[in-house]
Amino acid sequence: MVTLIREPGPAEQRSEVEASILNDQGTDKAYVATETPVYEGDIIELPDPRGGTMRFFAKKVVINDLPNGPFADMAFTEVHLSKDLPPRTAPVRRLSFEGLHPAVAEASADLFADGHFSRAVSEAFKSIEVRVRDLLGSETSGTKLMDEAFGGKAPRLNVSLHEGRSGQDEQAGFHAIFRGAMLGIRNPGAHELAVDQDAQEALEYLALASLLYRRLDSSTAE
Repeated sequence: MVTLIREPGPAEQRSEVEASILNDQGTDKAYVATETPVYEGDIIELPDPRGGTMRFFAKKVVINDLPNGPFADMAFTEVHLSKDLPPRTAPVRRLSFEGLHPAVAEASADLFADGHFSRAVSEAFKSIEVRVRDLLGSETSGTKLMDEAFGGKAPRLNVSLHEGRSGQDEQAGFHAIFRGAMLGIRNPGAHELAVDQDAQEALEYLALASLLYRRLDSSTAE
């Protein structure tokens, strides 16, 4: 009996199946019944006689169904195994506009869709500035606004998720990120961002804006 692992990772599915494991001309193979739901990319795990377990990657699956003739009842599936497991894949493999914060979409979606990537980035960070100003009821802007909101020993907006020294470091770090975003992206220099011909780069800027919005959503006023 071996363990068959479908879709290895957080949502993996495990089942116990019967298999014959052989080394055929230097190639490790597993032979299972044709109704066994095994596919390329699955993992086969079996006890190691020396202790622990051995894991193999199903790199090729061949179904020998033998539909007719005297050997029809001897159908089998042949699984070619590899000891070199494939690299683990992240649960989110592609950055997309649809996954960004709704406020970023509201500020930038139309501009981004029309190919005005630099303006889309600029408008997203302008909207962050407006959001922080509204949260504080302040009339300042730019880096001064971010210093007022997140800086000092008693910041008016707390965006840290931890307590104690870790929370203090986190607050100081996000203060620097918000301040840097105003200085390096939101300022008039934003018109010189080299993103007009690069949708991917613009999307990465917008992902930063989305992260800052999510921190603002979870912030607490001091």
